[in-house]
Amino acid sequence: MDGDLERLAYESALDALEKQERVLDELRARTGVLLAASSVATSFLGGRAIAAGGSIVVGFALLAFASLVAASVIVLVPRRDAFTFSLSGPDVYEGLFAFRGDPNEIHRRLAYDLHRFWGANDMRIQPLFGAFQVACLALVVEIALLLASVSGTLVQ
Repeated sequence: MDGDLERLAYESALDALEKQERVLDELRARTGVLLAASSVATSFLGGRAIAAGGSIVVGFALLAFASLVAASVIVLVPRRDAFTFSLSGPDVYEGLFAFRGDPNEIHRRLAYDLHRFWGANDMRIQPLFGAFQVACLALVVEIALLLASVSGTLVQ
């Protein structure tokens, strides 16, 4: 049973980092869907809304669309070296070579390193969630304004 705690800590830290990577991938996928939905709504309703004459409302709808695009770009644009989701084999070897005879110490140190990566990633991921929320709100506003303009329910 010697080393169980260190191994458990290492595996937990590794699982957390893998989950964080999946969350980021899912956030980006959902943002892409929002962007596509907004583009479809704008292409189907935008022309009809402009023809209906609700220029101020259509202007706000287009502003919401632009906000969604900007927020989506923040989430979707790849960032070089922004996230760390794995360890470098040579770095692990070099950094832990002195402890090669002590697997418990190796697991303990790796657990701390992985947790440090998770924390650094989390600081960079949280603003992306904020941008996603802005994109969601912008989509709702955009569609509501376009539908209101097309349906003629607005006072002109």
